[in-house]
Amino acid sequence: TEAAQQHEEAGPAVGYDAIMADARVPQQSQQQPMGAQQQMDYAYQGPRPPSSGRSSSLSPSLREGIEQQQSKATWGPIGAPALADKVYIASERDSMATVHQVGLDALGEESKRIRPPGSRPVVTPTRTRQMNSDEGSLHHFVIEQLLRPESWQPDVDPNRFILQPSEVRQLCKSVLQLLRKQPMVLKLRAPIKVYGDIHGQFMDLMRLFQRYAAPTDGPGGDIETMDYLFLGDYVDRGSFSLETICLLLALKIEYPNQIHLIRGNHEDPAINSSYGFRDECKRRLRDDIDNDPNCSWAWFNKVFEWMPCGAVIEDRILCIHGGIGGSIDKVEQIAKLERPLVVAQQPMSMIDQQVTDLLWSDPTDSDDIFGVTSNETRDPDGSGHIVKFGPDRVVQFLEENAPLTMIIRAHECVMDGFERFADGRLITLFSATDYCGHHKNAGALLFIRRDLTIVPKLIYPVDRANIGFGAHDTPPPPGAGSDMQHLRRMQ
Repeated sequence: TEAAQQHEEAGPAVGYDAIMADARVPQQSQQQPMGAQQQMDYAYQGPRPPSSGRSSSLSPSLREGIEQQQSKATWGPIGAPALADKVYIASERDSMATVHQVGLDALGEESKRIRPPGSRPVVTPTRTRQMNSDEGSLHHFVIEQLLRPESWQPDVDPNRFILQPSEVRQLCKSVLQLLRKQPMVLKLRAPIKVYGDIHGQFMDLMRLFQRYAAPTDGPGGDIETMDYLFLGDYVDRGSFSLETICLLLALKIEYPNQIHLIRGNHEDPAINSSYGFRDECKRRLRDDIDNDPNCSWAWFNKVFEWMPCGAVIEDRILCIHGGIGGSIDKVEQIAKLERPLVVAQQPMSMIDQQVTDLLWSDPTDSDDIFGVTSNETRDPDGSGHIVKFGPDRVVQFLEENAPLTMIIRAHECVMDGFERFADGRLITLFSATDYCGHHKNAGALLFIRRDLTIVPKLIYPVDRANIGFGAHDTPPPPGAGSDMQHLRRMQ
């Protein structure tokens, strides 16, 4: 642990790492399978997804990479956890595999090469494992095939996957045994890496692992020195939801005490049936999802219903997917939620509303907007169940849950991959780059050191054609304005 912290503080180049995780992919249920060339040529035509309206991200210059920062935003004292005065930026633009260490107030430090450039071989997954092999080898096979930050490439057949439906069910059953033993709110220790939304953008996940180290005890890994926490929204919208969720589940089995997965709003069958994951399971696993209640998609959702909904790091930092909304006042309220947890499509009780707030609520658009307000982006019909919460709610929540001093949440696309709110008491984290091909946003992870210094580590969008895969994002069903709006129309 101490060695890992010293390694992080040594200089601009700090191992490998890759951050990427979100591309909107609501697929229509009767859509015909796409060929490889169609994947490469596809351009997203749907409505733009919700993104943060706040203006307190680092600066436009940070989005350009290495220029001088124009703003002078400060991250004043907020208690034990504190944002570092440096961020790490992985650059792909110069094709040199470099990581830049850039100050929050003065960007432009000299970059340092962490490995020589080289071509990435195309790897076609091969089924080297016997179909009737024992349960213990299944997750090893998944890790062997998918945890390839340097070399992973999509299958030449976009309608194929490395596992059979029966193997997916076996993987899910193994994970369920672990999740059932965990509390609803995890108690975690630093050092730890925190990831935001991934949404099936598997190549982004590989880039994060490549640039900033992977969760493995092999070369280029750091799992022996720190934990990994993922904040939900693993599936939907991106082309590779199956790769994303299966790898994370396999890693959870391999490292049950170091890999932590909490639930997002897309870990819900009512949502992932409409935004890509269900159709991906049907298309690539060739499973009878329409008629078989024991199908692979149903088993994934059984796993989701048992995922924790929160984590507390060193008694100081609460990590959740969405927010505290207007109904969450105590961490104990989250801890008391019973599993398997089925998300109500229309909240009918206080507990239903608490779950909706945890998975769906957002901070208000600025530190100047207080209280609990409507969330028109996610709730255009005005039901009042999906809300935004102001900085006063954050301050009040932290005071009532001392010694907590910070909230880290995901759920929103933010331009620099992370964004502060409530004078730095809340950080929004998003790990997918170029959300839906529209925003050109960076992706980020947060490395929380043992002393609770929080170090953002960024990657930027790259041309998908240059890294060997094409967009497979599919527009939402006609007339869909937001996830929850579409969900209500299905009722």
